[in-house]
Amino acid sequence: MPDTISAPGEAPSTPNMARRSATAGLVRPLGTPANPGVRLSEIAHEAKLNLRGDLADPGFGAAVSGALGIDLPARPGIAAGDGVAALWLGPTEWLVVGGVDREADLASRLQGALAGRHFAVTNVTDNWTVIALAGPKALDVLAKGCPLDLHPRFFPVGSVAQSMVGQADIVLHRTDDVDGAPRLRIYVRRSFAQYLWDWLADGSMEYGVGEG
Repeated sequence: MPDTISAPGEAPSTPNMARRSATAGLVRPLGTPANPGVRLSEIAHEAKLNLRGDLADPGFGAAVSGALGIDLPARPGIAAGDGVAALWLGPTEWLVVGGVDREADLASRLQGALAGRHFAVTNVTDNWTVIALAGPKALDVLAKGCPLDLHPRFFPVGSVAQSMVGQADIVLHRTDDVDGAPRLRIYVRRSFAQYLWDWLADGSMEYGVGEG
């Protein structure tokens, strides 16, 4: 417990409880080669909500669409628009993501729109973090410890899958390609963030790895 200081007769001050990213102060600095084959960064504090419901109920899908401005994907993939995205996790489960510090707003919108229906909205923002992986050698690194076939024929832009990297459970999303180099988001539980960052950094060393 951090010490607090107060003047005589005053109540103790409240310790600074600033929000902390999953990798802050935990990871070693990465090098900054001129043309790294791999780039790593953390996308901290992005809103993440676990949404459960049944698309067989047309009212459920319509309510979510009205609240978020997107139609939930009915198969593995992603729907995105207006700064909000929904990643398919299962026939009745999605991960809704939508920018930094927006979890309360998105949860309120969903709960209001779905009131009276069978659904669940759970804030998992601080349970998960996102590690961004990019560069011409990004898929080569993942192939060292991910069992998915990541060839573009089988895992093209827009693909989402639950899998493993090393010993960490992850949700993998291939967001886009830039100049032929893939960019991916890896959703990982906070308790595995340090492990996964170190695993990716170590696996990237032979290609040159930078942060950013």
